[in-house]
Amino acid sequence: MTLQGRTIGVVFGSRSVEHEISILTACQLMPVLRQAGAAVVPLYITKRGRWLTRPDFDQVAAFRDRLPEDGDPVLLDLAAGRWSAGGGSLLRRPRPLSLDALFPCTHGADGEDGTLAGLAALARTPLVGCGPLAAALAMDKWQCKRVLAAAGLPVVPGRLLRRSGDDPADGALQPAAAAAAAELGFPLVVKPNSGGSSVGVSRVEGPEELAAAVAVAATYDACVLLEPAVPDAVDLNCAVKARPPRASTVERPLGAASLLSYADKYVTGGKLGGKEAAVEGMKQARRELPAQIPAALRARVQELAVAAYEALGCQGAIRVDFLMSGETGADLVVNELNPIPGSLAFYLWEATGVPFAALVEELVTDALAPGPAVERSLPGNLLGPGALLPKGPAAG
Repeated sequence: MTLQGRTIGVVFGSRSVEHEISILTACQLMPVLRQAGAAVVPLYITKRGRWLTRPDFDQVAAFRDRLPEDGDPVLLDLAAGRWSAGGGSLLRRPRPLSLDALFPCTHGADGEDGTLAGLAALARTPLVGCGPLAAALAMDKWQCKRVLAAAGLPVVPGRLLRRSGDDPADGALQPAAAAAAAELGFPLVVKPNSGGSSVGVSRVEGPEELAAAVAVAATYDACVLLEPAVPDAVDLNCAVKARPPRASTVERPLGAASLLSYADKYVTGGKLGGKEAAVEGMKQARRELPAQIPAALRARVQELAVAAYEALGCQGAIRVDFLMSGETGADLVVNELNPIPGSLAFYLWEATGVPFAALVEELVTDALAPGPAVERSLPGNLLGPGALLPKGPAAG
């Protein structure tokens, strides 16, 4: 009961294609927080971006028939760093939420990408997990690739296509895609530069499939990433956190085709939104856990996962996804980093001997720990009389 007396706001939903997966993750987490002694406040972000709270938002049943649009609005006084809910009239004043920390369960855009971490920093509210920079880098696949390569980690080469203005995906983007494909060769993997859960990702065997794949990826992101497909690719995943044990055991997700899909992750073994998936989330996906790979290869995956975590300056618990060519591991590359993995990758930690409750307590305790003291000495008005800054338009 190490979190006794603490109030934790669990943030989930958001304007993301991974909205429903986020609901599952949050509903897995909230009872575990309560078991640790914390008071839990569900903070649900609708697909339209409204922040709402309601007592029954800790149950998947509240979302199964339809995604709710009613509840107490969540309010934030940025200047005071004060969270409240309700209000709307003189007779119904907002009630303080008295949050000690935020625990994000948002996946994808407007949450996992550093935006929520930035909001928490502005509100001076402790946040579980990565800070704004690490989260933004991890979710931007192209920038993440560049940072990892600069740190000496093996990555898949790629080319970034950036849509400008209102150009449709089948307009200016297509010639650039054809040029990149000619340079990289086929088969290719085409994916949105940001996002997760394999949404919008396609494997392209030849030129005739390229335009459609680029158009699909471009519906999810203004930037599209092209990568050469890793031959005979095998997926391997490893979770990492700040405290020992740093790296989890390694899993091998099992897909129905050469490219691990959204269905492989969330639908196989239980229909998304059904009773099984509502309880299990990512845990119910087909996987080999632990992965049946040589001990030396397992150690190498764990070593690279920790190195990737440190290269981006991550905090909390993340998941690092790898691609291995064939069964030998001779060509092992870091594929992606997930700052807020589905189900928080708790199944990987449980297989490593770290129960979900212990993981959650550790993450919240680390978030609440005071950081290095930083005193900001702000000067007076540098625009006032006798100030150092020049006067007039030239000051800009």
